[in-house]
Amino acid sequence: MEMKTITGRYDNQVKILKLDPFMLYVRVQPNDNQAKPINCIIVKHALTLYYQLQPNAKLALYGHYNQRHQFVITKFMVGQSAQTLAS
Repeated sequence: MEMKTITGRYDNQVKILKLDPFMLYVRVQPNDNQAKPINCIIVKHALTLYYQLQPNAKLALYGHYNQRHQFVITKFMVGQSAQTLAS
């Protein structure tokens, strides 16, 4: 299992796959404009990511690809504007 880092933007598509444990599907558009969107799945801290996501939010993701070529997120960071942080 090779760990990778991906930076990009939230593609405004999210689905709740399971409620127990909370599993989330997120589509991310990498910073490289020619690249295809990446299908991501998160379980660990998925509710936190779901709460922090805003349209076109900048994301930094760390994880690995599973057998279905989905990126499984183990760590993440959501970039937020200064206005959001100040309120």
